[in-house]
Amino acid sequence: MIRWKRPQDMRGIVRLVRTQLVPLSPWQHPRDGRLYDEIKERLRVGNTLVAVKNRFGEPIGFLHLIVQDSSLFIDLLAVDPNQQNRHWGTQLMQRAEEFGRAHSCRIAYLYVDEGNYRGQRFYKRIGYETTQYVKELRCYRMEKAIVHPLGEWPIFGGS
Repeated sequence: MIRWKRPQDMRGIVRLVRTQLVPLSPWQHPRDGRLYDEIKERLRVGNTLVAVKNRFGEPIGFLHLIVQDSSLFIDLLAVDPNQQNRHWGTQLMQRAEEFGRAHSCRIAYLYVDEGNYRGQRFYKRIGYETTQYVKELRCYRMEKAIVHPLGEWPIFGGS
């Protein structure tokens, strides 16, 4: 089940950041309470989707997104390693892209760390293309058009 973040999800989200994202990052990150505060502050801007096995379950994945003008920025995505390869990441990305389209976004973009080869393969598999390497951040920018190339969805049937 994919739903919007609730306040009680923060501990699970921070656990996913600590175990799945921090080890892949080339940067130093704060530990313990400081990491919790940093993530809580970062999630204040934008929206966060959470993957759970049941309505009140602990997060097994999450995706943080921000709408910026006509772009959807995928800020963070993590799935528990015991739940990977079960389409949770794909479902989170699909819901994020639906949200972006509903908010008139034309493209979705994200940054993936240079050493995160699994992440790079995942994003390519779901239609994202590498558009640049950002040396200062040591990551790749990847993008995907999320609307029809003419700006409209094709109309099927009708008179």
